[in-house]
Amino acid sequence: MFKGFISFFGSRQLSIGLLIAGAIYFFYLTILWFLNMRPPAHFMVWSPLLVIITPFFANVLISLFTRHYAYTGNILFHAGFFIIAIGVMLSLLYRFEGTTVLTEGAVFWGEKNNYITYNRKDNFERLAPKVSLKLDKIVPEYWGERLHFIRLDGEISYPAETLENKGVVRLNGGLKVNGARMRHSGFGFAPEILLEDVKSGLIRRQTVVMRLFPPGSEDYLELGSHKIYMQIFSDPVAEKGKLQNRSMNLVEPILRVRVTWLGQPIYEGVLKKGEVIRLGTTNMSFTGVKYWLQIEIERDPGEMGVIIGFIALLAGLLLRLVKQEIKQKA
Repeated sequence: MFKGFISFFGSRQLSIGLLIAGAIYFFYLTILWFLNMRPPAHFMVWSPLLVIITPFFANVLISLFTRHYAYTGNILFHAGFFIIAIGVMLSLLYRFEGTTVLTEGAVFWGEKNNYITYNRKDNFERLAPKVSLKLDKIVPEYWGERLHFIRLDGEISYPAETLENKGVVRLNGGLKVNGARMRHSGFGFAPEILLEDVKSGLIRRQTVVMRLFPPGSEDYLELGSHKIYMQIFSDPVAEKGKLQNRSMNLVEPILRVRVTWLGQPIYEGVLKKGEVIRLGTTNMSFTGVKYWLQIEIERDPGEMGVIIGFIALLAGLLLRLVKQEIKQKA
């Protein structure tokens, strides 16, 4: 019985059948992706994969020890699958992904409250990378007047304690700090608001990260019972009585503001830098605009294993083909 078990799980027929089943399933997932559809539950993606992958790796392991290979490349090819499997397991167990949003001049210390999202809620202290930085400057460059970036860089200094190193965070990433890769995945405008309480004289300044990009997009913030809807025009010009943007760059930005109180509209107008509107007992003024950048921080200890595994697969295939060609010529 044991020999029959080994014979079945180590057979070529099973490996070919599982490869065909895996290809069909990936084709099915690709169709869902193109149709922008998702399975009803997470397990409906991973369970079929496990059903295919588990016997496949059993087949590869048994084949390595029981099957006689005429070519060394075959062994290297099959060993590559196990290296990939180890890398995938390390990624599943120890991969950390987190995002933070920073305005120009802001400091990121790498603490829990500095992230807006992260995937390791139970093991944050153990798995979060030791990364801290200051976002010195955000440099956007556009293709003429179109909404196409030819450059969008976040210039940083790190670590936050000393700021002795310089780096650039780009859309496609590439910058690594303490084993963590950083790239940005969001960009926008953050209006600077000055709030003054008329009764107490208390003044507070805040920079509000809002979804106000591209120029003309609208977002809102809440101030007590007031809802303040905003649009930023970065380089405004009035054409036929309507505000338009000459470019995407922050030249002389203005705010178009709509205010509601308990759902009723009470104000609508345009705020230039330094102008004030009265909201109950609070004076609100617009003092400027900063850029903000959403930065993704990832550390994946299994990534290198997956890369090495794929290199082993390709090397095994090439070695197999070269030796077969030499044998045929001989």
